[in-house]
Amino acid sequence: MIDFRLLVKAGVHFGHQKMRWCPKMEQYIWGYKNNVYLIDVSKTASQLEKASLFLHDIASQGKSILWVGTKKAARDIIQETATGLGMPYVVHRWIGGTLSNNSQVKKSVTKLLHYEDILAKTDSFSHHTKKELNVFKKMVDRLAKNIGGIRTLGWPVGAVVIVDVRKEHSALKEASSMGVPVVAIVDTNSDPSLVDYVIPANDDAPRSIKVLTDYLAESVSEGKKKAAARKVEQAAERKVKAGSEKTEKQLMQEAAVAAMLREDEDAPASSKQPAHRQARPADRGGQRSGAGRAPFKGKK
Repeated sequence: MIDFRLLVKAGVHFGHQKMRWCPKMEQYIWGYKNNVYLIDVSKTASQLEKASLFLHDIASQGKSILWVGTKKAARDIIQETATGLGMPYVVHRWIGGTLSNNSQVKKSVTKLLHYEDILAKTDSFSHHTKKELNVFKKMVDRLAKNIGGIRTLGWPVGAVVIVDVRKEHSALKEASSMGVPVVAIVDTNSDPSLVDYVIPANDDAPRSIKVLTDYLAESVSEGKKKAAARKVEQAAERKVKAGSEKTEKQLMQEAAVAAMLREDEDAPASSKQPAHRQARPADRGGQRSGAGRAPFKGKK
C-alpha cells in the first residue's frame, strides 16, 4: 500500500469548499478546515490499492485500458502515463461513440493513418497540389487532436481510468452504459454513483493526480509484463505441440515403410522373379528334347 505521507505531501486530501460538495461522498470525508473539506487519506490509500489490483488483473489479461483526462491539470500527466504504458488516451475532447460506436472510430483512425502516410511519403507530393497538401495537413491535425490517442484502442476495452468524473461525465456515462468498469479519481464535489472503483482524492492539483496515476501505472505495467510472459509461454507450447505432431507423423510414415519392406521379404521367390525371365515348364522341356521342332531342310 502507498505511504500516507506521500499522499499528504501531494495534497491528495484537500477537497472543495463545504458549499460545493456531493452528499454521496460523505463516507470518504474526514472533516473540514477553513470551510474546506478534508478527505480521509486512509480511505484514499485503501481505495487506490483496490483499483491498482483491478487494473493489474485487466492488464495481465492483455486487455486495453483507456485513460481519460481533458482538464488542463491532468492533460499532460495522462498523456505521458498512457504513452509510457502503450495504452490509449483522451486528453482533448471526448468524442461521443468512442466506446459505443467503435466502427466509426476505426474509420476515423484509418483515415488519419491514410493522410499521415500521404504526408510522410515525399514521392507522393508529385501528384498532389499545395492546396491539397494543406487540406491534408489540417485534417491530420484535427484528427490527431481528437482521436490520435485512441488509434491503439483495442476492443473490448477492459477498463476506463478517469480524472474528474464531473468534467468527464460523457465518458463516464458511455462507459457505464457499455458495461466497461470505471476507475476514477473523485473529488468531494462529484457523484461517485457510476464509478466502480472510487479513488477519493483531490482531482485539481497536478501533484495529486501525478502521484495517484503513477501508482496505478506501476500496477498496469506489471500486469502487462505478465501478459507478455504468458504469450511467450503459449507460443512455446504451440511450438512443442507442433513438433510432437510432426514426430508422430514421421513415426507413422516410418512404420508404413517398414511394413512394406516386411511384406516384400515374406513374399515367395518365384513371385519376385522378373516376368521376362519366367518360362513355363512345358516350354523348357520341349527345348531340351527337341520335340515340336520342324525338321531342318538344307539347301539343295
